[in-house]
Amino acid sequence: MTILTTVYLGDEGWLELEELAQACGVEPELITQLVVEGLLEPTRTEPRWGFGGSALARTRRIHRLQRDFEASLPSVALMLDLLEEIDRLRSELQRAVG
Repeated sequence: MTILTTVYLGDEGWLELEELAQACGVEPELITQLVVEGLLEPTRTEPRWGFGGSALARTRRIHRLQRDFEASLPSVALMLDLLEEIDRLRSELQRAVG
C-alpha cells in the first residue's frame, strides 16, 4: 500500500528547518547534523536556512536508510553515493537505449 503525502513548499518554494523536520518526521537536530556533515545543503541560508523539494526527498531517504539499516551517518553517506551513482547509470542507460 502506497501513501502519497503532499508538502506545500510555501510561496517562496522552500521549507524552513523546523518545517522540513516535521515533513520528514525527524527532529530539527537531525537536519542540523545533516547540514554540518555535508549530507544536506540549504537552498537559502539568510536570514534562516531554507530547503527545497530535493532536500525534502534526500532527508526522507536518509531517514529511511538510518531506520531500515540502523546505519550511522558515514554509512548513510556511502549508501547515498552508491544509490546516486546507480540512478545516474540507469539514466545514462535509458538515454542510450531509448
